[in-house]
This record gives sequence, C-alpha cells and structure tokens, in this order.
Amino acid sequence: MTMSQCVPHGHRASPFLVLGVLVVLSSTAAWAAAKVDEPAATIIEAGNRSLPEVIKAAPPHSVILCNPNNVLTLSTPIIIDKPLTLCGMHAKLPERLGNTSLVIVQAAGVRFMDFELHGNASSVSQDDRAPLLRIHAGDFAVERGLFADSSKDGVMIEAGDKDIVGGVVRDVVGMGVIRDTVSISGGSQGARIRNVLVDNVRAYRSSRRGAVEVSDGTDNVTVRKVFAEECVYAVDVQDHNRPHQDNRNVVVQDIYAVRCKHALRTSNTPKGHLNLTIRDVTAERCRIPVQVSHTDNVVLDTVRVIDHDSADTPMVLANCNGLSIRNVTIMNTTCKKAALLVQDCNQTTIDGLVLRGTTKDLGSAVTWLATAGRPLAGLCLHHVAALNVRQAGIVLAADRKGGTLTDFLISENLARVVNTVKAANGIIRNNLPEP
Repeated sequence: MTMSQCVPHGHRASPFLVLGVLVVLSSTAAWAAAKVDEPAATIIEAGNRSLPEVIKAAPPHSVILCNPNNVLTLSTPIIIDKPLTLCGMHAKLPERLGNTSLVIVQAAGVRFMDFELHGNASSVSQDDRAPLLRIHAGDFAVERGLFADSSKDGVMIEAGDKDIVGGVVRDVVGMGVIRDTVSISGGSQGARIRNVLVDNVRAYRSSRRGAVEVSDGTDNVTVRKVFAEECVYAVDVQDHNRPHQDNRNVVVQDIYAVRCKHALRTSNTPKGHLNLTIRDVTAERCRIPVQVSHTDNVVLDTVRVIDHDSADTPMVLANCNGLSIRNVTIMNTTCKKAALLVQDCNQTTIDGLVLRGTTKDLGSAVTWLATAGRPLAGLCLHHVAALNVRQAGIVLAADRKGGTLTDFLISENLARVVNTVKAANGIIRNNLPEP
C-alpha cells in the first residue's frame, strides 16, 4: 500500500498523520513478515463517514485513518471495545456539556495516534468535569497528540476492578487542561496499574494540577522528559488516603518546571509507598520545587533550583526512610528558612549541595529536623558548600517533642555545623569552624 493510498482523498495530510501512517505501516510490515501465516492488518479510511459506525464495523487489529480536517463535535463518547489503531482523529465537545469524554477505551491493545482533542473547560463546572480520553485496559499506546481545554484530564488511565498492565503515553501536549495532561490512577477497589511509560509531555496553564500524575496503586511506572509552565506541578506521585493505594518502583527523570508551585511533589499519606527515583530536575521560579513525603527508599539526584522568589523552603523531604540526596544546586533565593529541610527521616545520605548567586537571606543550607519524639539514625552529610547564610550551613535540631540522633557522620563540608539534638555515636569533623 502506498502513502497516497493511506491518506484520504481531498485533503492534505498533517505531519502527525504522515508520521503515524509510516509508523503503523512499518510495524504492520514487520509483524506480517514475522507471522506470514496470519493476515496483515486491515487499513480503513474513515473519510466523512460516521466514525462510530466505522469502528463498529472494523475487524479487530484494523488501522483506521481519520480525516484530520474533519473536526467532529461529539455529544456522546466514541467507544473502542476491540484492539484497533486510530490515527488522525480531531474532535471537540460542545459548550456546556459536562460529565462527557470524547473517547473511552475498553479493550486491550488500542493505539490512539496523531490526534487533537478539545474540551469545554470554560463552560463546565468542576462538579461536571471529565477527561477527554479515558483508558480502562492495558497494552495501550497514546502518541503524538494535543489535549486542549479539558475540564479534567487530557488522558486518564484508570483501573476499575482489574489491573491495567502495559502501556505508553508519548509526545503529547496539554494546553489549558484544568487538571492533569496525563493521569495514571489505580482503582479504588485495589486494582493496580503496572509497567507504563510516559515519555515527552508538555503542559501549559493547568490551573488545578499539572503535566503528569501517578497515583493510587501503581507499580513500575517511568515518567521522563516533562516540561510544565504555569501549572501546580510538573509531576505528582500521590494517593487519596484509601487502602491499597501505595505506589512502588516509580522513576521520574528529566523534569523542567517554570513558574509552577512544584516541579515534583508527593501528595500522599503513609500507605507503604516504596522506591521512588527522581533524577535531573530543574525548577525555575517555582514556589516549593521539591516536596516529598511518606515514601521509603527515595533517590533524589541532580536538582537545580533557579530564581526561587518565595518565603517557602525550596526542598522539603519528610518521613522518608532510606533517603539519598545528591548534587543539588540552589541559585538565587529570597527564602529566610532552609534551602533543604529533611524531617523525621532515617538512614539519610546527603552528598553535594551548593548555594550560588543571592542566598544571603537563607537561615541554613541544610536543616535536619526531628519532630516525632523518636530516635533517628543513619545520617551521612558531606560536601555542602554554604559560606553565606545567616545561621549556619548545616543545622541539626528538634522541636518540643524532642528526638535523638545516633550513628551519624557529618564531614568535609564548606559550612559551619550547629547541633542542638541529643546525639551519641556520631562524628562531626572537617567542617568550617565556629567564627
């Protein structure tokens, strides 16, 4: 089949559609070559026909090519209940229609590509919000598309009473999406979402959420290359305080947030969250760039906070056991508190934090704080460079409930150390002396 045969007559193919067709045809050819005894996928041009009827009549595993110049206004969702590839869909919701998605995927193995979906956020209340695309089955692919003006999410991947296993969201943009451009949410009945990749997401002006949410019971989710501007966050890993909503083995990397509240946050409760790896985060003019809590085995590696114009502490990590923080740079901040606050965390390693630019109002570079009235141990703190702060480069403190710190090593820092915590079996050496 030639390219001219894949593009519906009477209109010019968009770059998204041409690229999508090439990918589909290449994949189809490879699949057919590997399985010569099985028929190749059927390629169907929807043209100006009713898309729901085309989908209903299409054999499983068909490739349906929509006319991207044909903008559909849909008052009821398109249901995909068989494995299909849908390319080039351009659709929108009518004004004032709430509680309605444009597309609902109910079958495994659906690919949704080269699309534009437009909502009606300005005319629908949050009580009647709905995502533009809903996915309830695994082995999905959502690639190369735009979500605009959704009253809720761009795409919501949501487990019902069964696990969702396998899927990818790649190369998508959210413009004016009220909540998340990409939302991954386990089920309220304990169903989980596993083995999902989110790759290359850009979000602009999300007033209530951000680019990517990973929540409520997930395993082995990787989120990478995310840009967010004027959102609440770039990436959020959270629960909604219900049983079985722990998130495990989540990797977040290559995040850039501009004028957001957070670059990365975990809005969660003690549900057994485990193994969160965060790498390469840049937060420019964000209020609280990094906020992580109630998660064990957290790795935070390479964070840059730039032009932090806020009274809030830029980085806060609380109730995280097995915490590793490395290679942090804070450049220009008006905060008068700590640059990094570590609260009630056991087995913490901090290796490498540098203050640059205007940081003279900071109380400290690192404050380690005990508030739970229990013994804490295993603090290793090295290579902090904080020569120009008001109180001390490194502060160890406890609130009125008290707490002890044992088994610690604080060494090789270009910073003064102030310790007011009851301590034993600890070593403080090779730091800047008291003036």
